[in-house]
Amino acid sequence: MRQNHIQSKNAKLFRKLLTAIQMARRSLLAAVALGMAASASSSAGTAHAQEYPWCVSRESYLYCFYKTQQQCQWTASGIGGCALNPRLLFPNKPRDSRPGTISRSKTY
Repeated sequence: MRQNHIQSKNAKLFRKLLTAIQMARRSLLAAVALGMAASASSSAGTAHAQEYPWCVSRESYLYCFYKTQQQCQWTASGIGGCALNPRLLFPNKPRDSRPGTISRSKTY
């Protein structure tokens, strides 16, 4: 009789454990779904390129990914220097506005 009582108690504990696992799984799935929905709704609009004000200048290229001069200097330490983003300084200037620039595209 005692053994049946222990097995019955173990079965109840096991069922409670399974129920708790199922609830946790549902909660996790709900949280993931909610996060994905929020992410999708926030990026549903038009995508815009982010222009950051500071650029690492290295080998005649500008890598403009920095919000502050300090971030830029930390990255540029030992590999280059920092410069203000020319696209923000001169927004109306075309990107390739050097005089005498020849188009290399061929027309047939």
